[in-house]
Amino acid sequence: MSEDLQAPESGAGTASADAAALALSLSGASRGKADAFLDEQRAWMADQRHHLHEQQKQLAPRLWELRMGVLLRVATAFVGLAIAGAAIFMVWDASRSSRLLVEPFSVPPELAARGLTGEVVAGRLLARIRAFPAQTNTARAPRSFANSWSQKDLRVEIPETGVSLGQIDSYLRERLGHDTHISGEIVSGASGLTLSARADGDEAGTIAGSEADLDTLVGKLAEAIYKQTQPYLYASWLGSHGRGPEAIAIFRDLAENGPAAERPWAYLGWGLQVRDTLGWSAALALMDQAVALAPDNVPVRYEHALLLYQMGGAEKGLAAIREALALPVTGKDTIPAQMASRQGSARATMDNAKGAYLEALGEYAKYMRDPEAQRVGTTAGVAGTHLALHDLKAARAMLANPIRVNAVIGVGAMELRDIQQPMQVDLASEDWAGVVARAAQIGPVLARYPGLREMYILLVSPVLAPAQARLGRFAEAEATLRPTPADCYRCLIARAQVAEIEGQHERADWWFARAASQGPSLPHAGYAWGRVLLDRGKPDDAIAQFTLANKKGPHFADALEGWGESLMAKNQSHLALAKFAEAEKYAPNWGRLHLKWGEALYYAGKRAEAKAQFARASQLDLTPAEKAELARQSGPQRNRP
Repeated sequence: MSEDLQAPESGAGTASADAAALALSLSGASRGKADAFLDEQRAWMADQRHHLHEQQKQLAPRLWELRMGVLLRVATAFVGLAIAGAAIFMVWDASRSSRLLVEPFSVPPELAARGLTGEVVAGRLLARIRAFPAQTNTARAPRSFANSWSQKDLRVEIPETGVSLGQIDSYLRERLGHDTHISGEIVSGASGLTLSARADGDEAGTIAGSEADLDTLVGKLAEAIYKQTQPYLYASWLGSHGRGPEAIAIFRDLAENGPAAERPWAYLGWGLQVRDTLGWSAALALMDQAVALAPDNVPVRYEHALLLYQMGGAEKGLAAIREALALPVTGKDTIPAQMASRQGSARATMDNAKGAYLEALGEYAKYMRDPEAQRVGTTAGVAGTHLALHDLKAARAMLANPIRVNAVIGVGAMELRDIQQPMQVDLASEDWAGVVARAAQIGPVLARYPGLREMYILLVSPVLAPAQARLGRFAEAEATLRPTPADCYRCLIARAQVAEIEGQHERADWWFARAASQGPSLPHAGYAWGRVLLDRGKPDDAIAQFTLANKKGPHFADALEGWGESLMAKNQSHLALAKFAEAEKYAPNWGRLHLKWGEALYYAGKRAEAKAQFARASQLDLTPAEKAELARQSGPQRNRP
């Protein structure tokens, strides 16, 4: 049987060897030979495993080398991309550069020996130029100012080239950007010093004076440079510092002869400046041209919309404000904090128009904490909102500490506001004589600023006329209101109130209806109408007007409070409680509200709660009539068990 055995094929594996050994054993071969064969095969397999292990030990470093090579190539690619991206950014940034670079001045050796080197003089000049934007109320962003020598001192060397990144950046900005270079010199003569400056080689200004007045001379030279390089911002600075005629001349020249990009800004600045001298209508006409030239210019649209609203056309003004708020604020031409304050002011104006006064205060609070935004005059808006909330204490506190830093309104307008707003406080306090006395102080202001006559008609007349009527001076009240325009919402309400005080109920209703038609989405005319209807003893008609006002202004506390009083007049004090509670959410510090709430609680049999409301009312602002009523309500005879 041994001759039937087959030799194993060359290259057979372990399984073949074992099979051969098994075959030998089964065929009757000697056990010794079979064991020897298996031992030989096992030794061969051990050698194979050893060789495989050695090969794996040798391959492991090679595999890591290959992996690190891949990672290195990936990292190199990322670095290359980063460098390319940085280069692209440097080119892009350089192409957008529009700075003013102040070079060291050329100075006489004797000045340099005393420490007045060219860099020192240029540094002083740069400091004065940098101060202008901080002293200017405008939403338009200034260029960035930098002194060129400090840039050269900040070097980041590129390895093996000897060329710094600063040099590359300067070269790119020089070739691709729009930087303006300021250079100059000081010449010493027998009569003193002469300072001259050039902007990109063009003469910017020459100022002469004594060495003792060097700081003053530098300041005047800074003005000359700012005027040439930033005419719009320089004119805005002039207007913020009581130099209106100079500002108007620059704005007018820019509007009529300046580059296309400057013209809408110039019309805006021109319009803001002529309000004190020519009046609001003239200002609006100029702003109309600015809007026509740049309908997407957000600051232009905001100022235009707010002026429309201030001029009494409430619905038209609110529509313009909504359109302005819908515009995207983009580009590098605006100051973010200033734009935030203007947007907040616009939203607050809309909240005030709807009677949502707490929301309006919230809008003002967002930007009043920002030092940049506080350049906008916010005293008028905040004080007026506190007054609308019947919080006379807060309004007086605001008027006692006004924000004066570069107010957006003109100097004359601020003087008029300083009188008009305390008049409103007097009116709310029912101090009729105080209102009339303050109005007499406005005459000298109008003499200095004749353009404010229109502002007087639109803002002061609706406050003065009701006080005159309360004093029985009906002819004066009618004369005060006669010049007011037919589309002035607040003026129409004042006409109706004066007619009511005179006892001309039908005429008052006619004026209230006119006011409601001029402000179909606004609640104030409906509230004022409901108030006089309640005083006439018509609570159902009053409730109809208060209900309509509440629909137009759900957060308007006055309409809810009037509604509650009307229910009390119908002997439904238990229903009035809900109205007073809701009104308190929107005007928490209103003395009359808590007084009437206490009365309703008393009539509803809730004596302890009524006492708490009377106590709260005693801590808040009340008119003389309301104080007398509180004394009656909380007196011993009322609190007897």
